[in-house]
Amino acid sequence: MRLALAVIVVGILGAAFVYHERRSALEHQLGSVASQLADRHVRVQCQGLTGELLDVTAEAGTVQFDANGDPADVTNLKRPICNALRRFPHDVKSRSYACVLAQADCPSAIFEDVLAVHTLAHESWHLRGNTNESLTECHALQTTAFAATLLGADAQAAQATATYALLRLYPNLPDEYKTFECVNGGSMDLRPTDPHWP
Repeated sequence: MRLALAVIVVGILGAAFVYHERRSALEHQLGSVASQLADRHVRVQCQGLTGELLDVTAEAGTVQFDANGDPADVTNLKRPICNALRRFPHDVKSRSYACVLAQADCPSAIFEDVLAVHTLAHESWHLRGNTNESLTECHALQTTAFAATLLGADAQAAQATATYALLRLYPNLPDEYKTFECVNGGSMDLRPTDPHWP
């Protein structure tokens, strides 16, 4: 009986260690991507299982700002977002990603992949210091392709990911995240001489 209990405890501890190591490796990888997007060293923290079970908020990710309007050095991403970001390097090279390339309806897992890459780009702009949601969202749309590239997408899949976010995610966002200025050649265009959008 004691031996069986010891084996179970060792198994649980071993699984917890492997889970912790995998999450740490993912957070390190995502922190590297976010740092490139934020143009400074930042970190990504992925929500754990317990946090997910207790969570009642709607945001996919958050960045805290202090009283002076300066951002923290870390973004907290929900567990489903981190899980999708973990899958993305595989999924973006799979046949399932053809729906994004065709700008068609996608299975929920692929839709979540696009949402996750775009969320990482969005939160990175908050880490850069943007507090205004419509400006942050517009800049995120324009850097989703770069984020996708950093996560393993080729140029075509990366651009398709950004376009999918623009066409499938952006129209359904709350009004505070949208603006008529977020257009090619508009005042929020990060690359006004580039004909590609976003």
